[in-house]
Amino acid sequence: MLGLVLVTHAPLGDAIAQCVKHVMGSLPDGLAVVDVPADEDIEQSVQRIQAAARQVHAGEGVVFLTDLFGATPSNAAVRAGVESLNLPTVLVSGCNLPMVLRALGFRDLPINEVAERLVMGGRNGIVSTGATAPQRQTFNPAKNDDSARNHHQQ
Repeated sequence: MLGLVLVTHAPLGDAIAQCVKHVMGSLPDGLAVVDVPADEDIEQSVQRIQAAARQVHAGEGVVFLTDLFGATPSNAAVRAGVESLNLPTVLVSGCNLPMVLRALGFRDLPINEVAERLVMGGRNGIVSTGATAPQRQTFNPAKNDDSARNHHQQ
């Protein structure tokens, strides 16, 4: 089973974990949170991320979910996982609650397939409903092959 590490600007990761606990009733095993404070040295962040990855690694690899690609938490996760750990890792950025819930449901799949599903789940979790419910709207500007057309399918 894949391990999951949320690496975010503090306190977003803890807030998402609390939402997961609210939705699921408890925090599942194999999920760790590393919130990166604004004043923390990046080397210290890298070490904390590596410790969290080792804690949740159960043999299949680790998925890092970061909030903002190119920011310090994301850069630290890249250095911690891709460059330093000797295990399969993937980083998916743009973390939101639908993405995390989806990640928890697909941890038994191969790591690259999980990454693809997480991107789709995060994108599909973003919905603009306008003044009416999505199921009552008649116009959808998305192309037929666009995943936004099926936003209601989580």
